[in-house]
Amino acid sequence: MAIASMQKVMIVAHRSQVTELLSALQDCGVVQILDAERAMVSKEWPELMVETRRHRDLEESIDRLDKAIAFLKPYAGKDQSSLFAPLVEIDASTYGNVTGAEDSTEILDDVESVRDGMEKLASETENDAATLDKLLPWETLAIPVEQLGGLSSSTTFAGLIADQNFAEAQEKLDELGAAIEVVADEDRTKACIVACLNETAGDVSKALRSVDFEAAAFEGLTGVVADKIASLKARQQEIAKEQADLEAQATELAKDRVKLQMLFDHHQNLHGRVVTEATSPATDHAVFIEGWVCKRNYKKLEKIVARFDASDLSAIEPAEGEEPPIEIDNGPATRPFETITRLYGTPSIKDVDPTVFLAPFFALFFGLCLTDAGYGIVLTLLLAWALKKMQGDKKALVMLLICSVLTIAAGAITGGWFADTVQTLLPQDEGSFGATLEGWRQKIMLFDPMAQPLIFIGLSLGLGYIQVLFGLFIGFFNHLNRKEYPEAIFEKLTWIILLNCLLLFALAKNGVLPAALGTPFGIIALIMVGMIFWCTERNSGMAGRIGGGVFAVFSTVFYMGDMLSYVRIMALGMVTAGLGMAVNILTKLVMDVPYVGFILGLLLFVFGHVVNIALSLLSAFVHSLRLQFVEFFPKFFEGGGREFKPFKKVYDYVSIVKNDK
Repeated sequence: MAIASMQKVMIVAHRSQVTELLSALQDCGVVQILDAERAMVSKEWPELMVETRRHRDLEESIDRLDKAIAFLKPYAGKDQSSLFAPLVEIDASTYGNVTGAEDSTEILDDVESVRDGMEKLASETENDAATLDKLLPWETLAIPVEQLGGLSSSTTFAGLIADQNFAEAQEKLDELGAAIEVVADEDRTKACIVACLNETAGDVSKALRSVDFEAAAFEGLTGVVADKIASLKARQQEIAKEQADLEAQATELAKDRVKLQMLFDHHQNLHGRVVTEATSPATDHAVFIEGWVCKRNYKKLEKIVARFDASDLSAIEPAEGEEPPIEIDNGPATRPFETITRLYGTPSIKDVDPTVFLAPFFALFFGLCLTDAGYGIVLTLLLAWALKKMQGDKKALVMLLICSVLTIAAGAITGGWFADTVQTLLPQDEGSFGATLEGWRQKIMLFDPMAQPLIFIGLSLGLGYIQVLFGLFIGFFNHLNRKEYPEAIFEKLTWIILLNCLLLFALAKNGVLPAALGTPFGIIALIMVGMIFWCTERNSGMAGRIGGGVFAVFSTVFYMGDMLSYVRIMALGMVTAGLGMAVNILTKLVMDVPYVGFILGLLLFVFGHVVNIALSLLSAFVHSLRLQFVEFFPKFFEGGGREFKPFKKVYDYVSIVKNDK
């Protein structure tokens, strides 16, 4: 229920053991290691060595594995992973055998060979296709292309002329005494051969350029064009067979794709160890590993380091002004709601962890925004199923599951069971099942939001008032704990008293409380206004103090606005119910259709409520989140802390299952 206490540590290891020590630390994942740039030992002893070279061999291997895995993906068939279980489960012995095998990279070489072959064939296919496109218009040319330029007294041009330019070209060529022969006419283009005397070749060339003449690409080509086209087509058939063979090889290799994934994860973690060792301050014989560990894990770290006889662990004091990384530590009931805190940001060292305080409010607001027990039951069942299927961190799903249970309770007290399904779609004859359910619904229900919306508004405003005051109290006690007494009194306590006095004054004026109490509450409120005005900007000059005081007093409006924001709880709850009622009305109308009405109505009922659940779920989450971030957190939470990131193994593709044997 707090920010975890941190201990700064120094591990000194002999170079002969540092690799194995880092592997053990990475397996345990309890210590955050500082590189030379952030480590204090580097600043105290600048003569310590730091390796700055890149580890290109490992980086190259990781890159090769990544490309090979991506290449095999289309050939892998059904993936072993899934949405909820994206990592392939591998037992530790299999993982060790694959990553430790001497021939572990043979499959990578095979994949690269197949991939390179396919890329080469694809490039050849593309080039041949382009050549074919250029040669096809000349397929009927009977003479070898090298003879086109073999005349001594004349010049020959071969190329394409668009149909719309042909008449103009023919006219210009006739004027110059040149001859033009059409070899092929297709696709609004004519393949032509133009012959002229050498003396007029220059003028003919200019004339052809003026009509967008596209010269034929016969460079490097000999023989009859038709023979070359036949050769290219035959080669395309050969390429297709070679590609099919390579694709078959790729499909076979894809069966071992998980081995490449294991190697990728192994090399990633190995790279992390190597980089950590390289960036740690060192001498010729020793490496200094400086970092942070949660105090609760210090004993565990001691046991790890004790396994290495040439390594030593010491608890050290942080440098002046050095702030520890932040790790929030909560109990099982509130830990799932760390998801919300982390979305906002990491608390600073001066903050309190807000998770335990926001958890009940967020879950309650979420439930009231949905206010439908039927929807809560559906969400609870779906989330319980997803929890069984999901790998890794399940905090977000557990949080939503808790919120769904609160949704059932909120729906029950407001009478929402798939909106008004019980009243609208079930018969209410005496003694019927529908009448029995309606009786139970009425007994459980505390109020009907549709019939008594003011109660829902009052409930929302009341919850808003409680949470805003609660946030101010958290800030007040946090300032006291930090011995910041002026801030506690003038920035928190004065507002707590002022807001309560304003509420009590309003209640007294409206007859809820004795009218005589209005005057003292009003006087106290005015005193608080004066204190807020004069003491908010205590350290400023006169102008700043007055200006800051005016703004601080005006902030009363902001507090009122914050509380009014909680009316969105009522609004969303009513919208959820309203959309559900509309679905039920349409369902009832459709069910009156002869023969197929029941089936159509059932489909409409399911589809409509599923859509309503999805929309309402999104709205409930977003707006409950907003109430925490905008209305609650600013009352006491600063943020800006540096998150605790322990040195540990990270897996992108596989999940290692420990062997119990």
